[in-house]
Amino acid sequence: MLATTMTNTEESAPAPSEESETLKFKWGKMRGKGGKKKDTQFYESFTLDGVDYELFDTVYVQNGFAEPSIGKIIKIWETPTVEKLRKIKVQWFFRPCQISRFLNGVKIYYNELFFACGDGPEVASINSLESIAGKCNVVCISKDPRNPRLSDETVWRAEFVFHRYFDVGKHKILEEVDDKIVGIGVKNLFNKMA
Repeated sequence: MLATTMTNTEESAPAPSEESETLKFKWGKMRGKGGKKKDTQFYESFTLDGVDYELFDTVYVQNGFAEPSIGKIIKIWETPTVEKLRKIKVQWFFRPCQISRFLNGVKIYYNELFFACGDGPEVASINSLESIAGKCNVVCISKDPRNPRLSDETVWRAEFVFHRYFDVGKHKILEEVDDKIVGIGVKNLFNKMA
């Protein structure tokens, strides 16, 4: 995932000490400005290490654990500070092992995730944009009429599926959700149509 850039301007191969690992980055489409002073720039997309990302993509996020977390990007911005920090807000998926004590008697698919909803800090969090470890192919198999249907082949090829939600405040598995979760319309959280 990390790209190597040369610090040597000559055409000969650089010595190992002259190489540094950096992530290649480029902003994509701008959304607008916001924040308290209206000086925070929001974006719809960006490119990180040659991979294009946009709002509502599902990604792996490095979090200090052996296994990266999985979440959906719901906000992208750059801070107005001198450092120009790049941030993302991610709404989380839970693996069954993370909520196992609430799954008594619930049958799950081998690759099923539960999408976070409800009230609590576990629903979503702000992370460094550079904490993204790659895209994750999660498809929604909910029969909710707001969810576009996918082909069987697309579902079969997915790394993970979801069709239920975990309410972090009530510690309950839900089959349906309202029109918005953390202020985001659920149509943005269901499958994208090509």
